[in-house]
Amino acid sequence: MSQIRGRECLSRIEDYVVETVPDADIIVNANETNEPMGKKMEKKLVNAVLKEALNRYPSMHGEDLCAFLGKKYGLDPYLFCLGNGSSELLEKVCFAFGGKGRKIAYPAPSFSMYETYITLSDSTPVPYRLDEEFKVDADAVIKFCKKEKPDVLIVNNPNNPTGTYNARQMMEKIIRSVDALVVMDEAYIEFSNGGADAEENSTLPLVADTDHLLVLRTLSKAYGLAGLRIGFGAGSRAVMKILHKVLLPYHVNRLTLAIALAFLKSKNYLKKRVAAVVKAREALASDLGTLGFTVLPSGTNFLLVMPKEETLTVLFAKSKSRAKGRENMAKAAGKTLFEGLLARKILVRNYSQHPLLPGALRISTGSLEENARIIEAVKEILEG
Repeated sequence: MSQIRGRECLSRIEDYVVETVPDADIIVNANETNEPMGKKMEKKLVNAVLKEALNRYPSMHGEDLCAFLGKKYGLDPYLFCLGNGSSELLEKVCFAFGGKGRKIAYPAPSFSMYETYITLSDSTPVPYRLDEEFKVDADAVIKFCKKEKPDVLIVNNPNNPTGTYNARQMMEKIIRSVDALVVMDEAYIEFSNGGADAEENSTLPLVADTDHLLVLRTLSKAYGLAGLRIGFGAGSRAVMKILHKVLLPYHVNRLTLAIALAFLKSKNYLKKRVAAVVKAREALASDLGTLGFTVLPSGTNFLLVMPKEETLTVLFAKSKSRAKGRENMAKAAGKTLFEGLLARKILVRNYSQHPLLPGALRISTGSLEENARIIEAVKEILEG
């Protein structure tokens, strides 16, 4: 029997592994929104679903939803495309604009799937570093692009997993200065700048007069529809003409399209939801800071936390590790905190072993009750 072999590039891709705890009481590891949608929105959802004829294929490219997005943002509906989450669109971008002999630049540290999608498309991954505050240095990125000459530049704003937000002016400077397709991944933009109007912070309005820009958004985060898998992109006609060639027909199902449209039409729902998350996020950040953690300023629905020296020393002692050097001690301390939370059925995202984020954990903003339990658990671990 002949040996079954996959594509060569697959050997360079690590499995996507996320810790799971079947009986976890508090799940704050995937940047989902933990607040329930409420009875009013549940009713809208049910009504939207009941109207759909499931014996019929959905529209080819979600034209009704694209038409609504066009009206919402004051753009031609053709300038929008849909995906099963904005993550799918990121993958399609790499296939459509990358390939052998082409470079795709992406931030580091950032969303781990960037490198995976780039590698899958047989493109060359070219990472650029964030600055010391984990923000995008516009001048440094422009200089980087002049040297490396990437075909595609990915910018994650606000950035995951650091949570850091960059002002729109800085993003616009990059867009106007580089000779590449600029992909602005704005999955968390609704939470940025203290939860102010997302459209004041977004680069989406620049699509109207920028040929080399693609802006990606999702309903998984602020809208709380991670299980639905729906995102959208906005770009010039030239960008969309190419991107549509790699999007399968009927690839977003009827129920998803109907529910997404119902949620997008509910303006007050989003504002109230974002305000609640931002309030809970800031309270959680304050409490963690009091317990001896460095908490990066966040423009998202999550926090990246790292133990300060005294807290690091306490956690390292509990780890029983013999590691030497500040970085290795931080990794051991972060692992100890992660495992301590896990033992208390609290699941966070473990970045403690990341070479650029030693000792770090990413904690999604939970409900007020969940956040209180997280703080109590951290206290128990430090004092126990």
